Amino acid sequence: MVNKNLIIYNNKISYILKSKNSNGPKISVVFLCGYRSDKSGTKAIFIENLRKKIGFEYLRFDYSGHGHSSGDIESLLFSNWVNESKIIIEKLTNYPLLLIGSSMGGWISFYISIIMKREICGIIGIATAADFTVQLEKEMTEKQSYYYKKQDILRIKSEYSKEPYVFTKKFIANSKKYLILKKNVFIKCKSSLLYGLRDSSVSIDTQIKLLNRVSHKESSLTILKNSDHRMSSRHDLKVLKDIILNYIKYPLS
Repeated sequence: MVNKNLIIYNNKISYILKSKNSNGPKISVVFLCGYRSDKSGTKAIFIENLRKKIGFEYLRFDYSGHGHSSGDIESLLFSNWVNESKIIIEKLTNYPLLLIGSSMGGWISFYISIIMKREICGIIGIATAADFTVQLEKEMTEKQSYYYKKQDILRIKSEYSKEPYVFTKKFIANSKKYLILKKNVFIKCKSSLLYGLRDSSVSIDTQIKLLNRVSHKESSLTILKNSDHRMSSRHDLKVLKDIILNYIKYPLS
């Protein structure tokens, strides 16, 4: 798999773009990964394998500070990843967009759908961590709050990493410019939200609030009883495939 690079705001952004096959649908599928994930995760590769059968244009990339892209993740801001996503999608894709965002990538997908002047046929949000930095502040322990005030750093234990996730006060403040669960935010695109009841990272309340921000009447929330935040089991991926096929109206047996 050939990684290419695009320079955005002095950072090298690594991406993989697969062109549409001659008989493929005229749609650009874009995968936006979660925080500290990358373009080679289980869901990203699953969509790549689906692309081989169907032939749609497919873009996946690493935010700065992630995967093969340059940058120090702890010195970057949420705005970096929003702007990188918008620029690389607008520059490289050629057809109406189907945005698929996992966790933080879901938040970014919904936000850029508001600001991009491109036709978007749909958004699939997988365990969408919309406005997660607001929740981080609310759930700080007394000890975390002390160090946050003293050192401007919030450390969060994660079941997906041996080392804690580190968020600076500057990062959290910057992210508040992009909140999408506020009452004055409305998302027009048809959207499908996927959520697992065993998700210990993002609440179901967040998904319901997000669904209420989507004005398209065909938008939906699918809740899977035995799925966790990763949503990468065989059953999860089957559900994801069915939703993708429904958006691109492709009958795959």
